[in-house]
Amino acid sequence: MSGDGSVNVETVLRAIDALYLNPDTSFKEQASKWLSEFQKSLYAWEISDQLLYMNRDLNSCYFGAQTIRIKIQCYFTELPTSSHEGLKNSLLEHVKKLNAETSVPIANQLCLAVADLFCHMVQWQNGIKDIIEKLSGCDASSGYLIDILKFIPEEMTSSTLRLGSNRRHSLMAQLETNKRQVIELLSLRAKTPEMPMLTRIFNCLASWWDNTGVMTEQDAPVSPLLETVFCILRNPASTPEQAYDAATQWILALLYQCRSFNGTSDGLLTWLQRNIYELLKVLQDCATAIASASSQTLQQEQLDLYKDRCTCLAHIFASLARTLRPALVRQPSAAGSGAPGDLRTLDCLLGVLELVPPLGSRELSAITFHALHSLADDAIRHRSLAAQSNMDSSAGNNSANSGGLRPIAALVPYFTRVVVALTRFCPNNTADLESTDELRDFRDDVHDLMQDILGLVGAETIFVELYNHVQQLQMLAVSSNAQVTALEVLHEAEACLFMMTTVAKRLSPHDPEGYLSNLISGLVLPGLSAACPFPLQEVGCILYMELSHWAACHPQLRRQIVAQLIGIVEKAAGVEASNLQPGQKLAVSAALSALGSLASVYRATPSGGPNGLTSPGSESLRTGLLDDHWQDLVQRVAYNLPRLAWVPVYDATNFFAGIGRGMISSIGSGGGGVDFDPNSSRQAFPSRLAQICSVSLECLDKLMMENIAITGTDTTTDPRVWLDYLAALFRTFGCFLRRLDDGGKQQLGTGTQSIGIREVGSLAQSAQTCLSESLRLVREVIWPVVARVLTFYSSRARHMEHTCRLIRFIVRCFSVHLRDLLPEIAEKIVVAYRTGGQHSSFLYLASVLVDEFGEQPDCRFGLVRVYEALGGPTLKLLDGPALSQNPHTVEDLYRLCTRLVQRCPVAFLTSEEVDFNELCNVAVRSLGLYCTGPGANDDITDTPSSNGDSQINNSSSSASAAAARFLIDLLSFTGQASEVTPTQVAQIISSGGQLATPSCPSAMAAQRVLVWLIQPAAASGSELVQCGGQRLVSAVIQACCLGISEERFPELADILHQLNVMTKNELFLTWLNTAVTSLPILRADGLVHATMDQINDFKESIMKSSRSSTILQALSVFAVLFR
Repeated sequence: MSGDGSVNVETVLRAIDALYLNPDTSFKEQASKWLSEFQKSLYAWEISDQLLYMNRDLNSCYFGAQTIRIKIQCYFTELPTSSHEGLKNSLLEHVKKLNAETSVPIANQLCLAVADLFCHMVQWQNGIKDIIEKLSGCDASSGYLIDILKFIPEEMTSSTLRLGSNRRHSLMAQLETNKRQVIELLSLRAKTPEMPMLTRIFNCLASWWDNTGVMTEQDAPVSPLLETVFCILRNPASTPEQAYDAATQWILALLYQCRSFNGTSDGLLTWLQRNIYELLKVLQDCATAIASASSQTLQQEQLDLYKDRCTCLAHIFASLARTLRPALVRQPSAAGSGAPGDLRTLDCLLGVLELVPPLGSRELSAITFHALHSLADDAIRHRSLAAQSNMDSSAGNNSANSGGLRPIAALVPYFTRVVVALTRFCPNNTADLESTDELRDFRDDVHDLMQDILGLVGAETIFVELYNHVQQLQMLAVSSNAQVTALEVLHEAEACLFMMTTVAKRLSPHDPEGYLSNLISGLVLPGLSAACPFPLQEVGCILYMELSHWAACHPQLRRQIVAQLIGIVEKAAGVEASNLQPGQKLAVSAALSALGSLASVYRATPSGGPNGLTSPGSESLRTGLLDDHWQDLVQRVAYNLPRLAWVPVYDATNFFAGIGRGMISSIGSGGGGVDFDPNSSRQAFPSRLAQICSVSLECLDKLMMENIAITGTDTTTDPRVWLDYLAALFRTFGCFLRRLDDGGKQQLGTGTQSIGIREVGSLAQSAQTCLSESLRLVREVIWPVVARVLTFYSSRARHMEHTCRLIRFIVRCFSVHLRDLLPEIAEKIVVAYRTGGQHSSFLYLASVLVDEFGEQPDCRFGLVRVYEALGGPTLKLLDGPALSQNPHTVEDLYRLCTRLVQRCPVAFLTSEEVDFNELCNVAVRSLGLYCTGPGANDDITDTPSSNGDSQINNSSSSASAAAARFLIDLLSFTGQASEVTPTQVAQIISSGGQLATPSCPSAMAAQRVLVWLIQPAAASGSELVQCGGQRLVSAVIQACCLGISEERFPELADILHQLNVMTKNELFLTWLNTAVTSLPILRADGLVHATMDQINDFKESIMKSSRSSTILQALSVFAVLFR
């Protein structure tokens, strides 16, 4: 937008018309960009005010209201202090003119503008009183007055305004002074029967209780406010949805704040508790009204009316449970007692869970999950602490022991009912299972909740309840129909089977009572062998997956289970995606995951118990699943994957990962309490690795040989699929070398010493053979294919990312044993980076090479050469604004540099080909580059942030962290290796002298860092000349105070600590003073972000700190003054 003063209201109106009325999208885009720039200009202050006074149409008024709100919110410092009073009066006049016909968005923007102005404007000392006096005169403006009072606490706590803690404390003091007047105003207005006004009142109350921090029990008068709100909650049929929701929000705010009050028996919480219990009947009456509807149409009308109201009630019950959680855990009391631990609170939660459809639903029941999670978790923790306390007390005080655990027992029956209620919402309706993802999401949430419930009630107790229910279903089916099949019983018990999957991992694998063996052999195996519907098949496969450790203790049943799972996969091979039956894809996926889980448990835990358990010396303990089923797993499953193109990659990856874990377990000399001879498994390992990798390698080779086009993501024509299968294997081989190392496991038996030595020698020989053959396989078979992929797909970033990931896992697996392959890997990385595209995944891979080989003296020079080839182009890529656009590249670059400093600092820091100054300067820029400042991304469309934006912010934060870690390690190395102090270097440089030649390479490398820290470097343009140390300290302070995530504060505190220790307070204080001075300490309108006492306290804390944690605390306290 031009800055020649030609912008006027007519120009803005034409742009608004083009945005909203012109059908040409290109004109709309141009108008949007122009108006967005206009909102950032100084003209926007006056012209937005003119638009509101003109009141031409809806679009122009909304744009004017939104613009003036954005200007106050994000650009308030542009406005001269002398104009603040005029802006205030103008805004209040605009609000006075609002009426019932005014558009809600326009009214909201104006009310928000007034609230933001009140928060910003230091001179508006009695703002609350002033606003009430000017807007309470008539009914029309009084509604908007309440809206402004609602927005003020919300905006006061908003990080967008960047008021600082001093201003917020001042505002809180004003709210504290005026809260009685606000409550009196709301109490007076609450006597109206008008629901829109009551909605505004309850929303305002919720805002004050949620955000101000000044409300107490005395600020919630029973009459008329609390009586009115519960009158509304007791009458869902006659209350509009907005009013009911607003009433709920205030009650939720009250309950939340009550957690911080020292409650008394006659206090606010007790009053709320008593009245909330009465709402349980309201919930039940809603269910009765729906059930008694005379027709389906009327029932649907009743459901539409009551569904949202019951959702509100469920939220209230859940919040009450969270508020009363300490009392429910420590002192539960009988239902009806009225005490804080009254068990009627749990009755309210169960009232929601036990509602029958159609009102009862998964969506409604899920509202209670958080409360149940926290209650069960606290109960478990309290039981553990009580047991520990009683163990530490007198041994003869047995009554104290039982008394400490007794309160928890009162909760167990309620949580048992929770399990039963949850089972009803996991139905065996195959259509429901397949129609939407809702049930799957619900089951995931149930699975998480069940883990807490299991810790409280006990896995065995819950499993027995579910098992007995399944048996009752079997008996019932047999009694009513002698021809009933296991499949029919399985179909009926499907929900119970799912609930069993949430319990299975917590059960003893030895199954002393034989429940699991009977369930699997008598119901699940026969049921899945029949013509079982695929959704039921899926649940059975999930149960097998969860029972992998149990299956390892029962090899006969395990063989049947594995055969059944392989059959499920094999039958689906060759079926086109368009011909799949409902649920088949998910069933096959579950079968693959189950096979992976079963294969990962290689050895059984010995036991001499009953029910068919194997003894430690039995033959079955000497063979694992891979030994029994290897050929089937390879030929009937792995070789069929190219014919299962529709199988999700994630589940197939689980299969390969399970195979890998089983293989790596088999080559150790013991595990799970069982000592066994791994020689045979070590001998078979290389050939097994070759077989399981052959499918992926052959498919990759075929794709490149025939130049097959990639037809889609995660298809058989996508090389990433086969790369990921290989990566899943090698990722599990991270402990390969440790598993082959028998040095720490040598235990001589009861035989002679010579026999023990021979056994050790045999193990060492088998380990060496296994390693050498596996290395030969990688060099001769796997690496050539992977190297071709690096060349063939070098221009595809995502494919290079997956290829580099595979190479990383291979390198981690074999470590320095791949030394002879290192030059070729390095060459391929450099060539692919230069010719195919500067993909940051190569930088990540290079960092892994440095980590594994950097301590090998003969490898260091070559590794630094790799950086020299990659680092220069990368730094050029990150020049200017490109730095903020490539957070992944920044992260990977400084991960590599950190490894170089850790593993081979001398070779890296003394290399003349490394542009060290530029590397450090970019690192400093990266520290604060990803701060979130006010007004960022504001535009006229109010587009909400997307998940993608969140991911970008996370990546940016990780990039800043990587740069910080590089600087920390760099400073740490310098402090240890330097032969001169920074002060000495500064004196020599300032006097124009020559630094002495260091006595060793390490000192020379450290001197290079010191020169960057001390020697001023001319910045571009008219910027001041600052040394690296000054820029680094300023960047750290600016980043902390102006918006970087608090998660990054520890790294920044470490940087300051390292500098403080290195400089011994000499130069550091100067750098710190300059950095603090550059902050916006005092605003033009008189707003003081930080007082001199606060600044001095901060600097004193930093300078006197001996630990990084002290600096971190000081940074956290100081930063909130500017946020």
